[in-house]
Amino acid sequence: MKRLLLVVFIATLGMPFTAAQAEYLIKFSHVVAPGTPKGKAADLFAKLVNERMKGKVKVEVFPNSQLYNDDKVLEAMRLNTSRTTGIMAAPSLSKFVKFSDTLQAFDLPYLFDDMNDVHKLVDSPLMDKMTDGLGKKGLRALTVWDNGMKVFSIKGDHPLRKVPDDFTGKKFRIQSSNVAEAMIKALGGTPQKLPFKEVYTALAQGVVDGQENAWSNIYSKKFYEVQSYISVSNHSYLGYLVVVSQDFWQHLPKDIRAQLTEILKEATTANRQYAAEADKEDRKKIEEDHYAKVVELTPQERAAWKQACQPVWTQFRGEIGGELLDEITGLLKK
Repeated sequence: MKRLLLVVFIATLGMPFTAAQAEYLIKFSHVVAPGTPKGKAADLFAKLVNERMKGKVKVEVFPNSQLYNDDKVLEAMRLNTSRTTGIMAAPSLSKFVKFSDTLQAFDLPYLFDDMNDVHKLVDSPLMDKMTDGLGKKGLRALTVWDNGMKVFSIKGDHPLRKVPDDFTGKKFRIQSSNVAEAMIKALGGTPQKLPFKEVYTALAQGVVDGQENAWSNIYSKKFYEVQSYISVSNHSYLGYLVVVSQDFWQHLPKDIRAQLTEILKEATTANRQYAAEADKEDRKKIEEDHYAKVVELTPQERAAWKQACQPVWTQFRGEIGGELLDEITGLLKK
């Protein structure tokens, strides 16, 4: 029944709308708050398109899972047959693992030292190689938007510092990522996959003890108010792959695709700045609110976490592709 209702809803996307609005309509769905790096970038993209392409393209933004969650939006894109109304979204990279084994590389713990490493990869030809297969799944990858490096939070009487001791007996919310699941187990904890919109309630009610996320999400969704400690692990990257319905994109006039691509580049540049600012500002706000104490890991503790996670690399090397991983690590060493 749920799938039938979704199909009916998708069918309504193809219904005509007035020329006064625009020739083409793009519904941009995302799951986070408007004030986050992704939310601000989506709003900027819509603003620029609606100003510069008035009469041709209109973009409507739906934050906070108002239209779809990240799982449903990908299904909606693949079912959409309209050539005048398209669906665009920016799900976390973890959401694409069922469509692309190669994108699991982004979930590998300690692949990136910092955001500069992330940008080396996403701005390289390797990114096209990693997303090439999505077209066969009805999705078109357009760009990558940042949130930031992930940190761990926990509710309890001591922070996460020692592995596996501090993780043992604790449940952690993760995204729907097999790599993240293996990482939590390697660190000594118990993983629990939950939708983003359920995280606050799960933390508050003790369904899970902790979670991993970027600073902007921890602050905007108030996760820190129901946690005791935040360990600055910077263990992996939280980023979003901006995608659109493949069929819709292919049938847009070439000049419209080109203009949308240029505007997306502007939004991507702005997104990186938003994310960098949020990393500093949202962390500072959390520290000033005195709910959760922020704890820096020592170099020795970080090295121990990294060592504990090495089996995850071995486990997923075959799925991701050993040759690709070697290319990625070689690029990041330059």
